Amino acid sequence: MMAATIKDVAREAGVAVCTVSFAVNGSAHVAEATKKRIFDAIEKLNYRPNQSARGLVTKKTNNIGLVVEDTVDGLENTILLDVVKGLGEATGDNNYDLLLSFQKPSTNKLADHLLDVYRKQSADGLILMGAAINQPYGELIKNRFPFVLLGRPAMPGVCHSVNADNEQGAYEAVKYLIGKGHRRIALITPCSLEVDASLDRYNGYRQAMEELGDGFDERLVEIGSFEEDSGYTETEKLLNGVERPTAIIAGRDVIASRVVEKAQELGYKVPEDLAVIGFDNTAVSQLARPSITSIELPMRQMGLEAAKLLMQLIDGEIRFDDIQTIVLPCTVIEREST
Repeated sequence: MMAATIKDVAREAGVAVCTVSFAVNGSAHVAEATKKRIFDAIEKLNYRPNQSARGLVTKKTNNIGLVVEDTVDGLENTILLDVVKGLGEATGDNNYDLLLSFQKPSTNKLADHLLDVYRKQSADGLILMGAAINQPYGELIKNRFPFVLLGRPAMPGVCHSVNADNEQGAYEAVKYLIGKGHRRIALITPCSLEVDASLDRYNGYRQAMEELGDGFDERLVEIGSFEEDSGYTETEKLLNGVERPTAIIAGRDVIASRVVEKAQELGYKVPEDLAVIGFDNTAVSQLARPSITSIELPMRQMGLEAAKLLMQLIDGEIRFDDIQTIVLPCTVIEREST
């Protein structure tokens, strides 16, 4: 059976094709009685308006683009899945389609890609996710193209953003471990401190150690990376150091899993000799043995809030210059490693 067309709806409702178009798009006044006949016909015929054709009239694509910096592999991609679930929950309820684009972390290529989306108008707005994506959005701002950053902007107040409170999350990790009786608590950052999330977790750890612990000790901090062996070398250095820690906070779950592996290889029992906490609450933390206590970022809620904020921008409910910043709290998910 062929799909119903706008002509079929017009014939069923006894009106002109343009009247159906006016009623569906809301582009001109249509009497309530006529509008009811049209929508009754639409329901009866199961008519679905052609979004591409509507876009030619309304200048809207009903597409929202999610641009992701492609640095995370494997089970850590559950972070992305949670974000997409939240985005889908909001966009689906509002008849938007979600377009997903992976981009390698090259500032110039990212900038070109974002500008290309703007020029071709292939989406009504963008959500940007990833460490390096923090940088190349100048053209979007200059052209007042709707977008929301998932993460903390490099400079506050420059764009709309939704972020997890990484600083609070690291603070809670230290507080939790001190509550378990630990005093010498080490940190392996998720990556370079040039990345905002990494710096925030470092600052939260440092503040908690100064306020709740025995003070901050730089010797208990190692800088992690996205390399495959990140976590092994840092753990060995910490456990063979002068101030051997009784607990380690790892900036990502995959690093935490390597902390557990290296500690066991060196003869330490987890959590009896060494407690371990990860970050992000990905599948890695659940599948490890022992399972790893982790700081959960509200990624699904972040996706939901980002989509709602972007749709408000697209629809003009929020002014482009009225910068909105949403920060959501993290929580400790307790498992066997502590």
